[in-house]
Amino acid sequence: MNEVGDRRQPDVQALVGRGLTGQMTSATGLAGGGITAHPTTAHPTTGTIDLGDPQPIRQIADVDTLRLIADPTRLAILRVLMSGARLTPPIMSAKELAATLHEPQTKLYRHLKQLEEAQLIQVAETRLVSGIIEARYRTGQLVIAMSPEMLSDPATRTAATEGMAAVFNDFRDELIGHILAGRSRPTEETAIMTAASARIPARRAGELRDRLNAVIAEFTQDPQAEGVESHLLIAWYEAGR
Repeated sequence: MNEVGDRRQPDVQALVGRGLTGQMTSATGLAGGGITAHPTTAHPTTGTIDLGDPQPIRQIADVDTLRLIADPTRLAILRVLMSGARLTPPIMSAKELAATLHEPQTKLYRHLKQLEEAQLIQVAETRLVSGIIEARYRTGQLVIAMSPEMLSDPATRTAATEGMAAVFNDFRDELIGHILAGRSRPTEETAIMTAASARIPARRAGELRDRLNAVIAEFTQDPQAEGVESHLLIAWYEAGR
């Protein structure tokens, strides 16, 4: 990868609260549950596989899976396959993903296998290409969420913070990549970039949190095939409690 925007460092759309959606909406949520890895299932020789709809949310509460998705390459694969998944989940081969991510195709095979074994992605189609069976992949979920308890538990805190770093770094690199490539020209009308700290009453802090969560919920609902491609990163935390 040559451009800053192509260095897919460890964003899962969000880390504490709402989750990593198809839009990879920021640091709001990886929540609850946990993912169990299963062996890769056998696939038909060629054809489309009936998978049904992706799960609405995949909840992560185990360190192994969190570390799996914190890898910059695997995170980038998930982001691409989850993008627009609320409308029509993208179905892509290793070759197509490599072209999108500006990565060598051979580099992706191991990562795709690991994501499939964890059921984070699924083989949705197989086809014969130059005498070789080619698999094409689809996301297994619309949202990935992490339990906030992973940040408070000393046994999982390090892995959880690494996951948070992954979310922030990937969003940063994607933004810089769009700007350098001329796909985004931030102005007062097209971008908000603000960092701030303030001491405010506890009740007001709660009201602001609720409003931010409402914005996140509104952002991820009612996706449209036509419209402005928008990206959102919201981070809020309170210190001293």
